[in-house]
Amino acid sequence: MRRLSDILLLLVLVAAAGLAGLGGLAPAPAVAAAGGVRLQVTDLSPAAVHGTDTLQVTGSITNTGTKPVRLVAVRLRLSASRLNSRSELAAVLAEKVPAETGDVLVESSLPDLAAGATSPFSLSRSLTTLTPRTGFGVYALTIEVTGTRSATGSTANQLAQQPTAVPWLPAAPDYSPTGFSWLWPLAGAPSRLANDTFADDTLAVELAPGGRLARLLDAGARLQPGTALTWALDPELVESVARMAAPGGYRVVRAGGGTSAGTGGPLAAAWLSTLQGVTAGADVVVLPYADPDVTALVHQNRRADVTAARTAGAAVMTKLLPGARLVTDLGWPTDGYSDRSTLSSLADSGVTAAVLDGRALPPTIDLSYTPSGHARVAGVARVGALLADPGLADLLAAAASGQGSAPVLGAQRVVAETAMITSELPGTGTARTIVTMPPRRWAPAQAFLDHLVAALPTAPWAAPISLTQLAATPVPAVARTRLRYPGTRRSAELPADYLRAMEGYAESTNTFASILTDRTKLVPGLVSSRLRLESSWWRGRDGRAIRLDREQTYLRDLRAAVRVQPGSFTFGSSSGTIPITLVNDLPQEVHVTLRLQALTPQLRLEPVTMPPLGPRQKVQVEVQASAVAGGRVVVEAALETPTGAAYGQPVQLPVDVTQIGAVALIITVGAAVVLFLTAGYRVIRRVRAAAAAVATAVGEPAAP
Repeated sequence: MRRLSDILLLLVLVAAAGLAGLGGLAPAPAVAAAGGVRLQVTDLSPAAVHGTDTLQVTGSITNTGTKPVRLVAVRLRLSASRLNSRSELAAVLAEKVPAETGDVLVESSLPDLAAGATSPFSLSRSLTTLTPRTGFGVYALTIEVTGTRSATGSTANQLAQQPTAVPWLPAAPDYSPTGFSWLWPLAGAPSRLANDTFADDTLAVELAPGGRLARLLDAGARLQPGTALTWALDPELVESVARMAAPGGYRVVRAGGGTSAGTGGPLAAAWLSTLQGVTAGADVVVLPYADPDVTALVHQNRRADVTAARTAGAAVMTKLLPGARLVTDLGWPTDGYSDRSTLSSLADSGVTAAVLDGRALPPTIDLSYTPSGHARVAGVARVGALLADPGLADLLAAAASGQGSAPVLGAQRVVAETAMITSELPGTGTARTIVTMPPRRWAPAQAFLDHLVAALPTAPWAAPISLTQLAATPVPAVARTRLRYPGTRRSAELPADYLRAMEGYAESTNTFASILTDRTKLVPGLVSSRLRLESSWWRGRDGRAIRLDREQTYLRDLRAAVRVQPGSFTFGSSSGTIPITLVNDLPQEVHVTLRLQALTPQLRLEPVTMPPLGPRQKVQVEVQASAVAGGRVVVEAALETPTGAAYGQPVQLPVDVTQIGAVALIITVGAAVVLFLTAGYRVIRRVRAAAAAVATAVGEPAAP
């Protein structure tokens, strides 16, 4: 009963792997560690073997325990029979199912390992003397480490093992190659700002030798000749690289404030030149500018931004990659998932096919083979689906998710999977085409890429079929479910409140643009900034709010450059003018109108005719006014666009009215005359009184 339960458990595990659920099983472990020994494989060649090849495996063994290991040996075993399915391959490599023991190809003894010590190994075996395997297929290859921690024992035990797999190629091919199509993405973080500076210089790091984008471009260029590789490029990335390479250099925002010169100009120029060379005559899928979160934008009724991004992206790529065959009617929703409303919106903008994860349109029944990656989407007749194989997609993603400390074995697993797909139906040939879809911002190790490049372009079981060719083929008769858009994908979209803030940013940009005479300056940077802020790169990143605030501050500063200058005035007559100063600190002429309103009725203002404001100019506008009463009046001055929309906040200007009318003037003059006469009479009386006093003192009669 115990043995029966073990067999049943084994069958359940194999079935659970399934073709559809292939990615659910863990990839081959990065390292094999058991008994305190870590096994690391650094090279395996060739990736697929003929009976005349020499198989070589190199790596290292580390004693992670606290005691020495004696009688250390490492050996290779190759199974005698081929694996039967992708699910079995997945189960064996995940060590859910033990691999067939197989023949020992070669064994090598190593020195004793002290605690913490590492020893390299290299195993090689000519296969000419090996019993040939039966036909084309994928075989389990196991690397084993044996030894003992006993100080006196003479029996070695297995301390660690690492399963992998190799395709076996017969002398006479007994199969027809399956079609394979590679989507090769080059996209990055949108680091350029609306003011044409860069938020940081990380793009220069990615373009440098060994950087992510440098690795991907080099690997894609080497894969391209032997595979059907379709580049998927973010035009914003290409434009930013071109900006870095422009004469005069570029500026980067410093952490403490201000900017400094960027360091990546020569790197950007070299990378762009290489890109232009390798894409000449090649298919290039043009992603919308800055790779926006299309599904989120459609769900928030911002379809216009999707259209704008597609238009801008096509324009950029036409300019910067003139030799490429631009594919503008192929969409690639974020992570390969979308819903029908989004696909319908893409169809309205000219998309005829979309690359989706195969799990978005799974077969209605479990199949014993991997179906071709072409399907129809029920309810969206105008858009076809090019379905990426889920198992390969998961393996490629694992290479960039921190599970890549054994990149060679990760790449070998991908090679083995492609061979296994052909072995499922070895006679169908290119009637099946499998789409491989790495993550959008893929970051695999160099060793992973090198192993793929060494194996795939010459893989005889894989025929190159481009995505455009696949889209033109008949849809196979495979029943599939309705389009799936999981809730986890919906919750990962850019939040609604964030996109509503983007709507305010767009409206403010449009208002600013409406007063400019040259909208080819300043405005494009703001529009591009908005599209960058809507990029799928911002999914799950808190920094998007900080970036949005920075860009909004820049826009507010631009708008504040055209303003009414504050001031206070005194109005001293019943009619006259009030001088109001308008300021334009922008480097171009603007058109605005001035609206004035006295907040109390004691001052009446005449309408103002505004001339254009020249660049870097202050203009004083004489406003005709008439007063009907004195006192303080507040005049509200506001700017408006040529279409009458409010521009900026109104400015309140205090005006002190000191009006003097005709009646008041007569009264004032009369009072002054009376005061003058009264004062004169008093002076005369004082003079006479003084004269009388003098006469009395000298005995003379006083004057009459």
